[in-house]
Amino acid sequence: MKKLVRFFCDRSLVIFLIIGGLNTIISMAGSQLLLNALGYWGSTALMFTLCSFTSFYFNRKYSFESKAPLLQSAVRFAAVIAGCYLISFGLSHWLVPTVLDALSLGLSVEWKTRIAMLVAQVIFTGCNYIGQRLWAFKE
Repeated sequence: MKKLVRFFCDRSLVIFLIIGGLNTIISMAGSQLLLNALGYWGSTALMFTLCSFTSFYFNRKYSFESKAPLLQSAVRFAAVIAGCYLISFGLSHWLVPTVLDALSLGLSVEWKTRIAMLVAQVIFTGCNYIGQRLWAFKE
């Protein structure tokens, strides 16, 4: 248990969350604005792709201070981003509307989709941190 606490309670997580927080604001704003034009998958994929470039640079340099080879880090980072994106947004796209329907809140499809996007972002952040720390930027 101490190992788990130490894993999450360190400097890399704080820096990761600051970088991720800024990227999240940009990504979520863009995704919400583009939702009607590009749909759920199009808007979130575009914004995640754009924000991933800055995320790679800043997390590699500041969060994890990685000295791993650049190409290796980039390929692993892309795999982590893609895997986390598909898992978090796929799960949320199915789970959130199902739960909201079961609660009989009477929300429109658009609002269910917007809530699903927010929930997916939270799931993505957790999976992404673990993937980047344990594999993408490992030397």
